[in-house]
Amino acid sequence: MRNFFPRRMMLKWFKYIIGFAVLFFLGWYLARHWQEISELFKLNIYQLSAIYIVSFFGIVINALVLIIVLRPMGIKPPLGNMILLQNACLLLNYVPMKFGTLFFANYLKRHYGLKYSYFATFSVYLTLLISVAAYGAGALVLIFVYGLDNVQKQILTAAFIVGFIVAIAVIFIPLPLPKGTSKLATVFRDFLLSRKTISNDLKVLASATLLLFLNFVLASIRLAIVYHSMAIKLDHTTGFLVLGAISYIVLFFNFTPGALGIREAILGAGAVILGVPLEAGVAAALIDRAIVLSWSFIIGGLCTAYIWFKSPADFKEEIDVAN
Repeated sequence: MRNFFPRRMMLKWFKYIIGFAVLFFLGWYLARHWQEISELFKLNIYQLSAIYIVSFFGIVINALVLIIVLRPMGIKPPLGNMILLQNACLLLNYVPMKFGTLFFANYLKRHYGLKYSYFATFSVYLTLLISVAAYGAGALVLIFVYGLDNVQKQILTAAFIVGFIVAIAVIFIPLPLPKGTSKLATVFRDFLLSRKTISNDLKVLASATLLLFLNFVLASIRLAIVYHSMAIKLDHTTGFLVLGAISYIVLFFNFTPGALGIREAILGAGAVILGVPLEAGVAAALIDRAIVLSWSFIIGGLCTAYIWFKSPADFKEEIDVAN
């Protein structure tokens, strides 16, 4: 029985069930409140253009972060390649089975020789650094601007603080290198060695965190433009930083392709904590998602087609984590 239905398969199906449950709830909620929600869709061409400009700068900043974090590993990719890769992964992340992540790892392996175990370190560090930037900012805004006057804000602040502390701990706390020649020991040893390389380079950590903070601010501005188009105001403008931080929680609850449905539900709930009606919070998240999807399928599609034309093998090679 254990071999027929291993624990890993159970976890995968559990994630799928949660993801589909969230999508079902979101679909039910939209159907029930569609009239109120549809009346909030008032984005004009100027606001839409501003959002696309903000999105473009976000892609460029992400590409710069990739270059900075890869540098201690001896890899210096061109900025143009990283912009192409970022746009392609935006589209491929909507394909099931995390194909965007697999493609990303495969591309860096084939073109720059980055070991898959090193890619794991690289991916973890990006998540940790954005957690430090976003959760730290979100906690500060809640504590010093909004105040902790109700249980919901206290819980959200505590979650931000815990996430911030855990991220800092994982970045800096040293761990012993495993001994042995097994595949698992080799992979974990490579992971820790590359982790040590990045952690010891404070200039890289500071530069990447600063850029990720700027990207986090841009994501918050994008939400602010959407809220402005709906004529909905928060008690404090800095509240959009809280919403931006909430949107990054999906990094740890990515149960559907592109966190589809998960992000909308979390942002809707977060908006309620800041005094925004649930239907308005969900509507804003849906508008933001529609913009991301349009960018992903148009710009991301073009970039994916270009990469495919230049090197079709990037989409075919299977990953061996030991290399």
